[in-house]
Amino acid sequence: MKFKIGDKVIINGYLYKSSNATTPLSSVKNKVTKITRIATGTKHPYNTTGDLGWMDESSIKLYEDKKYEVEIELTDKNGLIDYLKTHEDKIIMIDSKELKDVLGLWEPVKLW
Repeated sequence: MKFKIGDKVIINGYLYKSSNATTPLSSVKNKVTKITRIATGTKHPYNTTGDLGWMDESSIKLYEDKKYEVEIELTDKNGLIDYLKTHEDKIIMIDSKELKDVLGLWEPVKLW
């Protein structure tokens, strides 16, 4: 079996009333759900959250969470980063104007 109970999947295709039914009841498109039951050795061995119906393995693909990696380079203005590293137990509150000043960010000014 390609999938196991608990797998997060995307389903596209026909839904059947039972795991050996010959005629589909309905269909589904791009639904994210989880495998909840498996009936080994049947025509439509997979059922999902909400008991939508039984499905063929070919109508299912594993859901992949998209992960992004971002690299940020910070410039330590006025020793703020060093202060935060050495005072981990402190909570710092700073408003957006102060943050812009500390990080050296300024709003563009219209001259006309």
